[in-house]
Amino acid sequence: MKPNRTNIMATLADNRTTPEFVAELYSRGMRGVRINSAHVNPESIGRIISTVRSVSPDIRILMDTKGPEMRTTALVDGLEGIMLEKGTEVAVTGGSGQTTAREIYLNAMSLGKCLKSGNRLFIDDGAIVLEVVEIAGNDSVKCVVVDGAVLGSRKSVSLSEDAVIPKLPAVSERDRINIAAALDCGIDIIAHSFVRSADDVRQVRAELGNAPVTLYAKVESREALEDLDEIAAAADGLLVARGDLGAQIPIERVPAVQARIMELCRRTGKSSIVSTQILQSMMVNAAPTRAEVSDIALGVMQGADWLLLTGETALGAHPAECVDVMRRTIEETSEYLSLCSAK
Repeated sequence: MKPNRTNIMATLADNRTTPEFVAELYSRGMRGVRINSAHVNPESIGRIISTVRSVSPDIRILMDTKGPEMRTTALVDGLEGIMLEKGTEVAVTGGSGQTTAREIYLNAMSLGKCLKSGNRLFIDDGAIVLEVVEIAGNDSVKCVVVDGAVLGSRKSVSLSEDAVIPKLPAVSERDRINIAAALDCGIDIIAHSFVRSADDVRQVRAELGNAPVTLYAKVESREALEDLDEIAAAADGLLVARGDLGAQIPIERVPAVQARIMELCRRTGKSSIVSTQILQSMMVNAAPTRAEVSDIALGVMQGADWLLLTGETALGAHPAECVDVMRRTIEETSEYLSLCSAK
């Protein structure tokens, strides 16, 4: 296989991480894996890392933290999904209760103080959109479903630009536990989610101590864009997390913001990762769209060190094919760029 500056990283789910599965992705061109700590515990972190290392010690392993991120809680009675129909009303409450079709719980308090009528909540990268219609108390609001879909457990939540974001700690206790477990297992990279400032990065750096671990800041919040130069200076690299970023800012701004971040990384010598929905149609379909292939090529042209597959390999129907499409597109684009630079 031709060497490429841009490498492929794939998200692995615990229930899918077998030596055979990892070996198949590796044979297709995957050179890094991501562990989503929102869905694992110290035991599963150890299992995933051990399995990946058994396939090849050269595979780079990244774990991202939850960070100061709003998420829904687990669904009631262990359900896998709840259908939220457009036009129905649902309460959104801060706390640790189990989420039902009538009441969604978030890991953030003071929702009634931070939100107002007309604010919107984007759940699971915007697959579900709720609009606040009434303040029900200090920690609860009533919403109407604007865009409905099936809600799973522990899905990310972003707010519209006109909303006040509730305060959350930069590093949660769960983050500390998972970081410690990952360090014990020899993790290569930590990516901190929902970074708001350079101080958030420094707090995670303190958790790492002297461990030889690369620290990325995930850019997926409005606040991060206001402090981007300082965040880049504090981190070893930046990860453009386009799903939540596209729910926090107008979606038409995302390509320009990605270009800005990639230019900053090139100028400062920082490493870069581009992620989310790169081959989204291949969650179901066996072949990508032309736009998706162009998205891969754009990341290569912008100098991305890694392109990160998320749901495509963690949950999708064609994980190996996704890696294969990405590898072939990277190779073709890299060859074109080499020819251009030789002229």
